Amino acid sequence: MNFEQTSSFSTSSTSSTSSTSSGVNRRTVLASALGGLVSGTSLLPLHASAQTDDVKIGWIKPVTGPLASSFGPLYLAGQIAMDEINAAGGILGRKLVKVEVDDQANPSQSPIATRKLVDQGVKIIVGPIGSSQTLASLEVSTSAKVIQAAYATATEMGDGTRFPYHYQFNFTAAAQVYRHAELLQKRGIKKVGLLIEDSAAGVSMKDAMMKELPARGMQIVSEQIFPIKVADMTPFLRKLRSDGAEAIDAQVSNNVDITQMLVGLSRMNWKPLIVGHTGLLFAGTPGAIPDSARYNDVYAATFRSLTYTDTEQPPERVKAFCKKLLANDVSEALLGPAATTPFYDYLYALKYAVEKAKSWDSDQIKNALDSASAIDGLYGKMSFSKERHSAYDQSVVAMAVSNSMEEPLSKEYHGLFRRRAAGV
Repeated sequence: MNFEQTSSFSTSSTSSTSSTSSGVNRRTVLASALGGLVSGTSLLPLHASAQTDDVKIGWIKPVTGPLASSFGPLYLAGQIAMDEINAAGGILGRKLVKVEVDDQANPSQSPIATRKLVDQGVKIIVGPIGSSQTLASLEVSTSAKVIQAAYATATEMGDGTRFPYHYQFNFTAAAQVYRHAELLQKRGIKKVGLLIEDSAAGVSMKDAMMKELPARGMQIVSEQIFPIKVADMTPFLRKLRSDGAEAIDAQVSNNVDITQMLVGLSRMNWKPLIVGHTGLLFAGTPGAIPDSARYNDVYAATFRSLTYTDTEQPPERVKAFCKKLLANDVSEALLGPAATTPFYDYLYALKYAVEKAKSWDSDQIKNALDSASAIDGLYGKMSFSKERHSAYDQSVVAMAVSNSMEEPLSKEYHGLFRRRAAGV
């Protein structure tokens, strides 16, 4: 699809007219203005053109639909960053203002929502959430040269050649699976079953698993693909067990499906080691799932800075950020995913690029980001190239013990910090 290219965020101006409604002509206005300059006073109002315009930031978010309540908190990190940036004077003296559109977290609605923003002249977008939703959104935003960051784990989302204006600030599927496989290998697992949701992220995770697990000497004995919000997970779990899986590598990102998985395992009286998506932090939240379905051998990929050991504590900057998250009314079950969303780092990287380029032009912002090698991110140093638009690699990822919320530090921060799995 082709879209008319527009320049990025120009300051609005007003055209001169030959006279005003009260009959004052241009000569009168000019003479009065000159008189004001001579006398050292000004007739211009306080809000005159010397003040810059605000910058529109598109916000693709599910306001309605079945996922609105669970996805809503995932935008808090972006709001925190926007508030901090505006409180410090904005970017190049311009404040950021949010223009929110509803995509219902539905891939069929995401391009429509994106188009609404493009039609309003928005050149910077936060969201959407979900790899399928993001792929659909990028069909519109890429040709319009919109600088964008979505919450999408599919590795292809960081392909700067395919998506030249999209940047990925969460860790990729490949980075997650690297840590999954590392933990499985350290535990001596030889036979692994895959439990994968039917989504774009699921496809990317499966591709990474099919490469990384055999490369570490493990055999994939079963591949089970299930529809999101499946009514019954048990048939897939039974097949994994009957195929000889010793452990499960899971891409199960939805809280409903996570509950179905763990309740199903409980009914089968089977407690395999599970490694998976950040969403598995939900499994360790007291009261989130039946106590009978909780067990200790469940591990979730998350940022290393959101984990701790007996000798290593989280960075102070991350603790301060987490305290701001906690100031919002968010259920403990959603706090973990809310902390790992990419939007905080995205808006600060945008600030870096605009100030470096001294411009709001999309191509100049892109050039500044593509040459960045050490932006201070919340969870580590962020770097990009023209081809690689993923800020982080596997070095910032760790595996967290999902069921560690009863420990003092985790309890103090309502589960935002979890114990790091030994040796990973």
